[in-house]
Amino acid sequence: MNDTASPLKLRRKPVQQRSRMTQQAILDAFVRLLVEKGYADLTMRDIALVAGVGLGTLYEYFPGKKSIAAHCIHERFKSIGTQMQVWVASQRGKPLQVIIAYLIEQIIHMHAEKTDEWSALIFLERQISNLEAYASLYGQIVDIWELAFQASDDRQNYPGKSPAVVHAAVYGVLYQTLMLSPQSLLEAEFLAQMKNLVLGYLQIADLSVRIR
Repeated sequence: MNDTASPLKLRRKPVQQRSRMTQQAILDAFVRLLVEKGYADLTMRDIALVAGVGLGTLYEYFPGKKSIAAHCIHERFKSIGTQMQVWVASQRGKPLQVIIAYLIEQIIHMHAEKTDEWSALIFLERQISNLEAYASLYGQIVDIWELAFQASDDRQNYPGKSPAVVHAAVYGVLYQTLMLSPQSLLEAEFLAQMKNLVLGYLQIADLSVRIR
């Protein structure tokens, strides 16, 4: 992000439960307005009104709407990583393809619950995130796919297969679909196609030697 100060730096760090609730109300209000009005048209006054806080209170927490946007994106994508780790732990010791198929199911269901919010936040992330912020989020999720590989009881059967490629396939198809046709996530066919894509990659023999 282009500002000198990090947008993730809060003016007032919430410590007590009441402060955390206030911050969450602000973030929830932002997402609601983002869906309803779009980023360009929402204002700090709008956010304060929907969050039920004074404008002065809002500025005590965040210096501007870009800071709120950065926090919304950070927290939303962080929640994906946290939940993925729980899902991986629940599947530990199973075959890799079983674990991967389960993760794909859960990730799609998670995004399908609030497609309008995810779509708006994904568009926004591309507007305000710089390469460093994007790489950090991307790397964190790739690390969790690596945990999925490690949690399987048959990783040795997939030499040369990369968690980064699995993530790129899931991330690319899922987020492009959310931006262009979000309702597709509700269709069983979308889940089937995503599984075919990723599990097909895991099944295909390494042809790199023959390609050379």
